[in-house]
Amino acid sequence: MRTRRRSADPAHRKPEFRISVLVVDHGETVDELLAAALAQPLEVHVCTDAAEALLHVGKLCPDVVLLGPGSGRLDPIEFLNIVRADDPEQPVIVGADAGCSEFTSRASDAGASAVVPRPYRVRELLALINSLAPAPNQVDLRPLALDLGRLRVDGAVPQMWLDGRQIELPPMEFLLLRFFAERPGELVTREEVRGAVWGKGVTIRSNTLNVHIMRLRKRLSDDERNPQWIKVIRGLGYQFRVPPVVDREFAE
Repeated sequence: MRTRRRSADPAHRKPEFRISVLVVDHGETVDELLAAALAQPLEVHVCTDAAEALLHVGKLCPDVVLLGPGSGRLDPIEFLNIVRADDPEQPVIVGADAGCSEFTSRASDAGASAVVPRPYRVRELLALINSLAPAPNQVDLRPLALDLGRLRVDGAVPQMWLDGRQIELPPMEFLLLRFFAERPGELVTREEVRGAVWGKGVTIRSNTLNVHIMRLRKRLSDDERNPQWIKVIRGLGYQFRVPPVVDREFAE
């Protein structure tokens, strides 16, 4: 059996240890994955035809293959069978549409490393790709930026954009905003917020969370007397929402 691993072949190793992903699929969520990959240490190659993709497997020696249910000269499960016969250890993630239980079952029987639902959830898919990549090439993927329309929060740099205006944030306020922005509309308790931002078991002053939320509200231009971004649900916790833009002239 030929040696596929780029990590074992110095000719294929790169100093930045980028993860090579061969995507055998098409559609909007593939486009979303490509857009997200621009900010990640990934090399993504897309091929919509499974028969042609077999040639790319041999040429590219990808760390991970993402295989969709597409139609073409070669059935996706046949593609998986051929790959498995050549290299039983090749990580292959199979995407299955809702309601396609037969396809899911066939993919599992053929030796898929994981079967995930389509449309893909890009954040979860990136984490799975990172976990399946060979250890020498494994890297820490950068958190994705969160885009909530009026509000955009950077994935790693402590900054946000409010209505297109860039605003720098102190580290703890950035972590607090990321926590809320990842859960729009959800009810979260004070304990959950403290544990996620300051760490579980870490003791902080009783008013520390209140002070940081007050400062974050100011950066969001929120109304302190009637907050719309970060609401207090009395006795339960907090709820984060992105309010619509108010037409000040109309309001007056």
